[in-house]
Amino acid sequence: MNRSFIVIIAFITGLYAQAQYSPYPIDDGFLFGDKEFSSRMTFPFETGSYRLRGVDNNVVFITVDDGPTSRVTNAVLDVLEEFDVPATFFVIGEKAARRPQDLRRMVRAGHSVANHTWKHRFDFATADIFIDSLMQSHQTLIPYIQNDLWLFRSPGGIWNSWRTNLGNSDRTLRKYVGPIFWNVGGGNPNRSDDADWKCWSKGVNIRTCSNSYIKQIYRNYEKGQASLVLMHDLKLSSADLLREVLTALGRDRVNWQFKLLREIPSIKEYARK
Repeated sequence: MNRSFIVIIAFITGLYAQAQYSPYPIDDGFLFGDKEFSSRMTFPFETGSYRLRGVDNNVVFITVDDGPTSRVTNAVLDVLEEFDVPATFFVIGEKAARRPQDLRRMVRAGHSVANHTWKHRFDFATADIFIDSLMQSHQTLIPYIQNDLWLFRSPGGIWNSWRTNLGNSDRTLRKYVGPIFWNVGGGNPNRSDDADWKCWSKGVNIRTCSNSYIKQIYRNYEKGQASLVLMHDLKLSSADLLREVLTALGRDRVNWQFKLLREIPSIKEYARK
Protein backbone atom coordinates (compact mmCIF):
# COMPACT_ATOMS: atom_id res chain seq x y z
CA MET A 1 0.00 0.00 0.00
CA ASN A 2 1.24 3.50 -0.80
CA ARG A 3 3.07 4.98 2.23
CA SER A 4 1.45 8.43 1.81
CA PHE A 5 -1.98 6.83 1.87
CA ILE A 6 -1.12 4.99 5.09
CA VAL A 7 0.03 8.25 6.71
CA ILE A 8 -3.20 10.02 5.75
CA ILE A 9 -5.33 7.17 7.14
CA ALA A 10 -3.33 7.19 10.37
CA PHE A 11 -3.75 10.96 10.73
CA ILE A 12 -7.52 10.79 10.27
CA THR A 13 -7.81 7.82 12.63
CA GLY A 14 -5.83 9.68 15.27
CA LEU A 15 -8.08 12.72 15.09
CA TYR A 16 -11.18 10.56 15.47
CA ALA A 17 -9.61 8.75 18.41
CA GLN A 18 -9.14 12.06 20.19
CA ALA A 19 -12.53 13.40 19.16
CA GLN A 20 -14.47 10.38 20.47
CA TYR A 21 -13.94 11.56 24.04
CA SER A 22 -16.11 14.62 23.42
CA PRO A 23 -19.67 14.33 24.84
CA TYR A 24 -20.86 16.74 22.13
CA PRO A 25 -21.86 15.85 18.56
CA ILE A 26 -18.93 15.30 16.22
CA ASP A 27 -19.15 16.39 12.60
CA ASP A 28 -16.66 14.80 10.21
CA GLY A 29 -16.94 17.83 7.90
CA PHE A 30 -13.93 19.41 9.64
CA LEU A 31 -11.65 16.93 7.87
CA PHE A 32 -12.65 18.22 4.49
CA GLY A 33 -12.15 21.96 4.34
CA ASP A 34 -14.30 23.59 7.02
CA LYS A 35 -12.94 26.43 9.16
CA GLU A 36 -10.60 25.28 11.93
CA PHE A 37 -8.84 26.69 14.95
CA SER A 38 -5.38 27.81 13.92
CA SER A 39 -2.62 25.50 15.08
CA ARG A 40 -0.38 28.53 15.74
CA MET A 41 -0.22 29.77 19.32
CA THR A 42 0.55 33.30 18.08
CA PHE A 43 -2.39 33.62 15.68
CA PRO A 44 -3.45 36.10 14.20
CA PHE A 45 0.13 37.31 13.75
CA GLU A 46 2.16 36.29 10.73
CA THR A 47 4.29 33.19 11.19
CA GLY A 48 7.58 34.01 12.87
CA SER A 49 6.67 37.61 13.74
CA TYR A 50 4.25 39.83 15.64
CA ARG A 51 3.05 41.60 12.51
CA LEU A 52 -0.63 41.73 11.57
CA ARG A 53 -0.81 41.49 7.82
CA GLY A 54 -2.79 44.29 6.19
CA VAL A 55 -3.02 46.42 9.35
CA ASP A 56 -1.32 49.83 9.62
CA ASN A 57 1.18 50.42 12.40
CA ASN A 58 -0.92 53.19 14.00
CA VAL A 59 -3.77 50.79 14.76
CA VAL A 60 -4.32 49.59 18.34
CA PHE A 61 -6.59 46.73 19.39
CA ILE A 62 -7.58 46.73 23.08
CA THR A 63 -8.42 43.35 24.61
CA VAL A 64 -9.52 42.78 28.20
CA ASP A 65 -9.35 39.34 29.83
CA ASP A 66 -10.64 37.39 32.83
CA GLY A 67 -13.82 39.27 33.77
CA PRO A 68 -16.46 40.30 34.26
CA THR A 69 -15.97 41.41 37.86
CA SER A 70 -18.26 43.47 40.04
CA ARG A 71 -16.37 46.79 40.16
CA VAL A 72 -13.52 46.62 37.69
CA THR A 73 -15.38 45.71 34.50
CA ASN A 74 -17.68 48.71 34.79
CA ALA A 75 -14.71 50.96 35.59
CA VAL A 76 -12.99 49.73 32.42
CA LEU A 77 -16.18 50.25 30.42
CA ASP A 78 -16.43 53.79 31.81
CA VAL A 79 -12.89 54.57 30.59
CA LEU A 80 -13.58 53.12 27.14
CA GLU A 81 -16.77 55.20 26.92
CA GLU A 82 -14.90 58.32 28.01
CA PHE A 83 -12.38 57.93 25.19
CA ASP A 84 -14.82 56.40 22.66
CA VAL A 85 -12.55 53.38 22.21
CA PRO A 86 -13.82 49.88 21.32
CA ALA A 87 -12.48 46.73 22.96
CA THR A 88 -12.81 42.97 22.83
CA PHE A 89 -13.60 41.31 26.17
CA PHE A 90 -12.42 37.72 26.57
CA VAL A 91 -14.69 36.68 29.42
CA ILE A 92 -14.68 33.73 31.79
CA GLY A 93 -17.93 31.85 31.30
CA GLU A 94 -18.49 31.11 34.99
CA LYS A 95 -18.19 34.83 35.82
CA ALA A 96 -20.26 35.90 32.83
CA ALA A 97 -23.12 33.66 33.95
CA ARG A 98 -23.27 35.61 37.22
CA ARG A 99 -23.00 39.08 35.62
CA PRO A 100 -25.09 39.17 32.43
CA GLN A 101 -25.70 42.90 32.95
CA ASP A 102 -22.02 43.58 32.25
CA LEU A 103 -22.14 41.64 28.99
CA ARG A 104 -25.28 43.51 27.93
CA ARG A 105 -23.48 46.79 28.57
CA MET A 106 -20.49 45.63 26.50
CA VAL A 107 -22.68 44.78 23.53
CA ARG A 108 -24.74 47.97 23.78
CA ALA A 109 -21.53 50.02 23.75
CA GLY A 110 -20.31 48.30 20.57
CA HIS A 111 -17.64 46.12 22.14
CA SER A 112 -17.09 42.46 21.28
CA VAL A 113 -17.56 39.59 23.71
CA ALA A 114 -15.35 36.52 23.29
CA ASN A 115 -14.73 33.12 24.88
CA HIS A 116 -11.92 32.66 27.43
CA THR A 117 -13.09 29.24 28.75
CA TRP A 118 -15.33 28.49 31.72
CA LYS A 119 -12.88 28.67 34.65
CA HIS A 120 -9.53 29.90 33.24
CA ARG A 121 -7.71 26.59 33.63
CA PHE A 122 -4.16 26.48 32.30
CA ASP A 123 -4.12 22.68 32.11
CA PHE A 124 -6.80 20.23 31.03
CA ALA A 125 -6.37 16.69 32.33
CA THR A 126 -8.69 15.12 29.78
CA ALA A 127 -10.29 15.85 26.45
CA ASP A 128 -13.71 16.00 28.15
CA ILE A 129 -12.56 18.77 30.50
CA PHE A 130 -11.15 20.82 27.62
CA ILE A 131 -14.26 20.54 25.44
CA ASP A 132 -16.59 21.16 28.39
CA SER A 133 -14.64 24.27 29.40
CA LEU A 134 -15.16 25.87 26.01
CA MET A 135 -18.71 24.61 25.50
CA GLN A 136 -20.03 25.70 28.90
CA SER A 137 -18.68 29.18 28.28
CA HIS A 138 -20.10 29.14 24.76
CA GLN A 139 -23.60 28.32 25.97
CA THR A 140 -23.48 31.32 28.32
CA LEU A 141 -22.17 33.68 25.65
CA ILE A 142 -24.52 32.79 22.78
CA PRO A 143 -26.85 35.80 23.32
CA TYR A 144 -23.89 38.19 23.22
CA ILE A 145 -21.86 36.81 20.31
CA GLN A 146 -24.45 35.44 17.92
CA ASN A 147 -24.32 38.56 15.73
CA ASP A 148 -20.54 38.93 15.95
CA LEU A 149 -17.49 36.84 15.11
CA TRP A 150 -16.90 34.04 17.60
CA LEU A 151 -13.42 34.62 19.01
CA PHE A 152 -11.43 32.50 21.45
CA ARG A 153 -8.32 33.14 23.54
CA SER A 154 -6.67 30.36 25.50
CA PRO A 155 -5.79 31.15 29.15
CA GLY A 156 -2.14 32.12 29.38
CA GLY A 157 -1.92 31.93 25.60
CA ILE A 158 -1.17 28.20 25.97
CA TRP A 159 -1.96 26.29 22.79
CA ASN A 160 -0.81 23.03 21.19
CA SER A 161 -1.78 20.45 18.58
CA TRP A 162 -3.83 18.40 21.08
CA ARG A 163 -6.07 21.39 21.82
CA THR A 164 -6.22 22.32 18.13
CA ASN A 165 -7.42 18.85 17.13
CA LEU A 166 -9.99 18.65 19.93
CA GLY A 167 -11.38 22.10 19.15
CA ASN A 168 -11.63 21.25 15.48
CA SER A 169 -13.42 17.97 16.23
CA ASP A 170 -16.52 19.80 17.47
CA ARG A 171 -19.01 21.35 15.04
CA THR A 172 -19.78 24.26 17.39
CA LEU A 173 -16.25 25.06 18.48
CA ARG A 174 -15.07 25.07 14.87
CA LYS A 175 -17.09 28.26 14.42
CA TYR A 176 -14.59 30.06 16.66
CA VAL A 177 -11.58 31.97 15.37
CA GLY A 178 -8.53 31.60 17.56
CA PRO A 179 -6.48 31.30 19.58
CA ILE A 180 -5.90 35.07 19.79
CA PHE A 181 -2.44 36.13 20.99
CA TRP A 182 -1.08 39.62 21.75
CA ASN A 183 2.07 41.71 21.30
CA VAL A 184 1.59 44.27 24.10
CA GLY A 185 0.91 43.43 27.73
CA GLY A 186 3.17 40.54 28.64
CA GLY A 187 5.72 38.17 27.25
CA ASN A 188 9.11 39.15 28.66
CA PRO A 189 9.86 37.01 31.75
CA ASN A 190 12.63 39.42 32.78
CA ARG A 191 10.27 42.40 33.05
CA SER A 192 8.06 43.21 36.02
CA ASP A 193 6.14 46.00 34.29
CA ASP A 194 5.25 44.69 30.82
CA ALA A 195 1.82 43.38 31.89
CA ASP A 196 -0.79 44.84 34.22
CA TRP A 197 -1.02 41.71 36.35
CA LYS A 198 2.77 41.72 36.74
CA CYS A 199 2.76 45.38 37.75
CA TRP A 200 0.24 44.86 40.52
CA SER A 201 1.86 41.66 41.81
CA LYS A 202 5.33 43.30 41.86
CA GLY A 203 4.24 46.59 43.40
CA VAL A 204 4.87 48.62 40.22
CA ASN A 205 2.89 51.88 40.22
CA ILE A 206 0.36 52.89 37.57
CA ARG A 207 2.55 55.55 35.93
CA THR A 208 5.51 53.19 35.50
CA CYS A 209 3.25 50.45 34.18
CA SER A 210 1.60 52.89 31.77
CA ASN A 211 5.00 54.00 30.46
CA SER A 212 5.89 50.38 29.81
CA TYR A 213 2.71 49.79 27.81
CA ILE A 214 3.28 52.95 25.79
CA LYS A 215 6.87 51.92 25.04
CA GLN A 216 5.65 48.54 23.82
CA ILE A 217 3.12 50.21 21.53
CA TYR A 218 5.77 52.58 20.21
CA ARG A 219 8.20 49.72 19.67
CA ASN A 220 5.62 48.03 17.47
CA TYR A 221 4.94 51.28 15.64
CA GLU A 222 8.62 51.76 14.86
CA LYS A 223 8.79 48.19 13.55
CA GLY A 224 5.83 48.87 11.27
CA GLN A 225 3.53 46.69 13.39
CA ALA A 226 0.07 47.28 14.80
CA SER A 227 -0.47 46.69 18.52
CA LEU A 228 -2.75 44.06 20.01
CA VAL A 229 -2.92 45.00 23.69
CA LEU A 230 -3.68 42.65 26.58
CA MET A 231 -5.17 43.96 29.83
CA HIS A 232 -7.32 42.46 32.57
CA ASP A 233 -10.42 43.60 34.44
CA LEU A 234 -9.46 42.08 37.79
CA LYS A 235 -8.09 45.08 39.70
CA LEU A 236 -9.17 48.72 39.65
CA SER A 237 -5.57 49.71 38.96
CA SER A 238 -6.01 48.29 35.44
CA ALA A 239 -8.85 50.74 34.73
CA ASP A 240 -6.57 53.58 35.87
CA LEU A 241 -3.78 52.14 33.72
CA LEU A 242 -6.06 52.09 30.68
CA ARG A 243 -6.98 55.74 31.27
CA GLU A 244 -3.28 56.69 31.50
CA VAL A 245 -2.43 54.85 28.28
CA LEU A 246 -5.37 56.29 26.31
CA THR A 247 -4.67 59.80 27.60
CA ALA A 248 -1.03 59.61 26.53
CA LEU A 249 -1.86 58.20 23.10
CA GLY A 250 -4.58 60.84 22.62
CA ARG A 251 -2.02 63.60 23.09
CA ASP A 252 0.55 61.97 20.85
CA ARG A 253 1.78 63.12 17.45
CA VAL A 254 0.73 59.78 15.95
CA ASN A 255 -2.87 59.56 14.80
CA TRP A 256 -3.69 56.36 16.68
CA GLN A 257 -6.71 54.38 15.50
CA PHE A 258 -8.56 51.98 17.80
CA LYS A 259 -10.37 49.02 16.28
CA LEU A 260 -11.99 45.71 17.15
CA LEU A 261 -10.28 42.38 16.50
CA ARG A 262 -12.94 41.42 13.97
CA GLU A 263 -11.42 44.02 11.61
CA ILE A 264 -8.09 42.18 11.33
CA PRO A 265 -7.85 40.65 7.82
CA SER A 266 -6.48 37.27 8.96
CA ILE A 267 -9.32 36.94 11.47
CA LYS A 268 -11.92 37.85 8.86
CA GLU A 269 -10.41 35.32 6.45
CA TYR A 270 -10.52 32.56 9.06
CA ALA A 271 -14.11 33.41 9.88
CA ARG A 272 -15.12 32.96 6.23
CA LYS A 273 -13.58 29.48 5.91
